[in-house]
Amino acid sequence: MEKVNESGTKQWTKQLGTSSDDRGNSVTTDSSGNIYVTGSTRGGLDGNIHSGNDDIFLVKYNSSWTKQWTKQLGTSSNDEGSGVTTDSSGNFYVTGYTNEGLDGNTNSGESDIFLIKYNSSGTKQWTKQLGTSSVDRGNSVTTDSSGNIFVTGFTRGGLDGNTN
Repeated sequence: MEKVNESGTKQWTKQLGTSSDDRGNSVTTDSSGNIYVTGSTRGGLDGNIHSGNDDIFLVKYNSSWTKQWTKQLGTSSNDEGSGVTTDSSGNFYVTGYTNEGLDGNTNSGESDIFLIKYNSSGTKQWTKQLGTSSVDRGNSVTTDSSGNIFVTGFTRGGLDGNTN
């Protein structure tokens, strides 16, 4: 990650990873200046246990860029965090895809969209999973001032009765 000021001058660069493949896919900030990063790792990031091929990771830095914690979760197959956002209550949300049932959910096909909610302390609140018998992926997530959550991505099937 790299911070660049409004004039385009580089402020600093942060790097983290394992001895395997690691990918940062999305970054966001909250109203307190905390920074959240999500992506995937094929190792045990910051001492976490590696579950399978690709695991989802989520890292929180404070406004001084001191790492607060690293979360990692996944199945024995491919799981990837693609988008992260916060809401006005300090919660944050991660979307992406999983090739199995994440957190006890049932997989619908090749890959499913997931949405995970964490509270401001980094405690997981819930995991939702949605998919068809084909490939489905969540790419981006945002919230509005009413607390609604919006996920976008792609599907090769017909989600919720829609026609592909």
